[in-house]
Amino acid sequence: MKTNQKTKKLAEEPTSLLGRLLRGASWYGAEWYWTATGAVILAIIILVTIFAPVLSPYDPIVTVGGPFERPGGGQVVLLAPKDSGITSPEGLKVAVYYNTTASVVAEDYGMTPRPYQVDKDLFEKVRAGEAQAVLISARDAAEALQKNPDFVQVGEPFGPRFWLGTDNLGRDILSRLIWGARAVLAVAILSALFSAAVGIPLGLLSGFFGGWMDRILSLVMDSIYSFPGLILAIAVAAMLGTGVINIAIAISVVYIPTYFRMTRSQVLSIKEELYVEAARALGAKQREILGMYIFPNVVPTLVVVFSLNVADAILTEAGLAFLGLGLQPPTPDWGFDLNKGKAYLPRGYWWPITFPGLMITLVALGFSLLGEGLGEILNPRLTEE
Repeated sequence: MKTNQKTKKLAEEPTSLLGRLLRGASWYGAEWYWTATGAVILAIIILVTIFAPVLSPYDPIVTVGGPFERPGGGQVVLLAPKDSGITSPEGLKVAVYYNTTASVVAEDYGMTPRPYQVDKDLFEKVRAGEAQAVLISARDAAEALQKNPDFVQVGEPFGPRFWLGTDNLGRDILSRLIWGARAVLAVAILSALFSAAVGIPLGLLSGFFGGWMDRILSLVMDSIYSFPGLILAIAVAAMLGTGVINIAIAISVVYIPTYFRMTRSQVLSIKEELYVEAARALGAKQREILGMYIFPNVVPTLVVVFSLNVADAILTEAGLAFLGLGLQPPTPDWGFDLNKGKAYLPRGYWWPITFPGLMITLVALGFSLLGEGLGEILNPRLTEE
């Protein structure tokens, strides 16, 4: 009786892909949550790439601030107590750090900037009467006031805000991350599509027909697979040059054997199934058997491979860009920014390298979670006891 009730309950549950996804939490448990997490991460990243012109606060290739502006927002005016009665920054002669966005902000708000290269000179120059106030980043204001308790802050922060800071050329890091997502995803997805377009048909033909074709293709694919992936991508990228298409082709060469071997192994198993033998007995042609009975049953596995392939391709693209074989500067590219940022890390500038690294990790994690979860959801029904 209990078995019949369980069978009836399972029979009444949805069997479509959409229905299985909606009921996934009860069927698959933790795997469904990993899949949903990966899907949400990727949905956010994709929306960011689509609306990059709207979301990006600045042009990613244009200098909009000073070099290495700290993450935060706005500038503040610090006055000595003797001038604390001043309520408007307009007309003030302000001391600013040399070659920072503070000079531009001062002029935009009607102040006269006096740039100095040494931090402590700013407050000493005000005390000496060479300037009336100090104009610095709002993020540094609290520390500056602790070191110089004879100064007071006037008003709220104003001027441009660089939430993730700027790089060595004064470009906004947040804008470069937003636009860089387009380049990274374009290369990774195109490379996965190119790999699938070559590897899947060859795997179908090799596994289905066998013989000399299977032996030759298997030998070629095993030879390619024996090379370390990044080394092979570097070699191909060095020959083809820069550009989205060239880099995608260079990366795709690495993953063609993966699609080939996975497709071939699935075809070798499926072509021995009874329904395939029945189709042959009914007079179905080989192309019909391959296209109508074998290929549709290979697709669920390939969807998982594709998702994991994109995750790995993102890391490979970042590696190529890190080595200078990625997209041509000044195109925003997370791997390129990672490479340039590492040179300044010993000097305490942590933000140019931290945020691109986090984005690479996050997107690769999203595709990995989605792929692993789909591996469970697209398999025959699994239930939680």
